[in-house]
Amino acid sequence: MASTNPECRPIPVEGGGEGGEEGGGSLGLGSTRPAVVLAPEQQFQDRQILVDFADQVVIPAYEQLAADTQALSQAIQAFVKDPNPRTLEAARQAWSVARITWEESEAFAFGPAASLGLDANLDEWPLNEVEVLEVLESGDPLAPGMVADLESGQKGFHAVAFLLFGVNNDKSLEDFTERDREYLAAVSSVLADTAEKLLKGWTEGVEGLPPFREEWVRAGEGSNSYLTLQAAAEEIAQGILGMLDELGNVKIGEAFARQNPFLLESRFAHHSLPEFQANVRSVQYAYLGGFRGRQGRGLSQFVRGIEPVLDDQIQLQFQEVAAALQGIPAPMEKSLCDANARSSITAAMEQIQRAFDGFSQGVVPLLQQ
Repeated sequence: MASTNPECRPIPVEGGGEGGEEGGGSLGLGSTRPAVVLAPEQQFQDRQILVDFADQVVIPAYEQLAADTQALSQAIQAFVKDPNPRTLEAARQAWSVARITWEESEAFAFGPAASLGLDANLDEWPLNEVEVLEVLESGDPLAPGMVADLESGQKGFHAVAFLLFGVNNDKSLEDFTERDREYLAAVSSVLADTAEKLLKGWTEGVEGLPPFREEWVRAGEGSNSYLTLQAAAEEIAQGILGMLDELGNVKIGEAFARQNPFLLESRFAHHSLPEFQANVRSVQYAYLGGFRGRQGRGLSQFVRGIEPVLDDQIQLQFQEVAAALQGIPAPMEKSLCDANARSSITAAMEQIQRAFDGFSQGVVPLLQQ
């Protein structure tokens, strides 16, 4: 690792990549579990799990995201109208709140989030700040309509963070130009509109498409996307695996392997570690069947009905990942390159690996019968 970047200095990245959908795929499977063959009556056929996943997990998360991004936009408008330390801090706090809500939804970024490109428009990373600077320096009018038409790397959470916090969480009130504030006002409004569109994609339908909730809950009974109940259940499971893979292999793994803080997702705000912790909660919500205290039927109930010990193991492994992340000194943008923090980062990656292995070997095979 040290030979890759011996000074552990931030190295700018070129281009962007939509975060939340692409994992590196290098998390191994370790030892295998004995195959479990289910009787027909044991195979996944619990439609209520799918209904509750929509109504108790996805839709509440997106309702909260829409509310939080609207509050962020309003806080930024207040700062733009009256730039002072109080309004700046309020805008930054509102960004943090909305950001955590989004990260708590990343284990289920399928459906409209993927098919309509809304995930990318909200969260493309790593952000190439050169592209944002091009907008600032262009002289083009920065109305919301114009910003909505920009490339995904020039809008969304990370563009807002770059403008609000600076390159290294060190932007002072005096550093804000009129152009910065104009861009912030427009891009935060577009962010809120995108979150609202994501919610409506599930509940009302957008762009001539029916509500995705209808497609989801009709799995195996007329759904064009999910021909069987098992296919929808596997979608939940693959979202969980994808989140664990991306967290361990990409969000933490690539930055740690290359010793480059610029590869941390929320480096501008020094906010990456809280987001990693939110990603684990996202996995737990998806598995247990409830967002932030809500409780429906989840995959956990299905697994427990077949192998109670396996369900206990999966829940414990998720908890151990959360605990391991708590052991990393904050902010990770600084601890990433601290030799004293190396063991805690490695321990967290190992726990993520165990959770990935346990879920892929234990739960997924039960859904594929």
